[in-house]
Amino acid sequence: MTNSAVRCAGATREELQGEPDTLGRPLTPQAVIDALIDIDLAYERKCQELNNSRLGATYQYHLLEKLREQHRERREPYVRHLMALQDGLKAERET
Repeated sequence: MTNSAVRCAGATREELQGEPDTLGRPLTPQAVIDALIDIDLAYERKCQELNNSRLGATYQYHLLEKLREQHRERREPYVRHLMALQDGLKAERET
């Protein structure tokens, strides 16, 4: 496996776990959206690297599947956080 393919395989386990790091402060909706944009751009960059690699098609397919799953796992806590923020705003408007 080339160094490029290793980088394409995805994020480290630490990057995939846990809630957004708030440093004891609530994340603003803009901060969550910015984090999601960063995650999506990194994913697109890794996909492009993988597509440009000289790996076999079957191996590339498996790495892309792994990359897609890691992308979903990285996004999920931020999406949950954004949905919670949205629910909080709806609740405020109803009261």
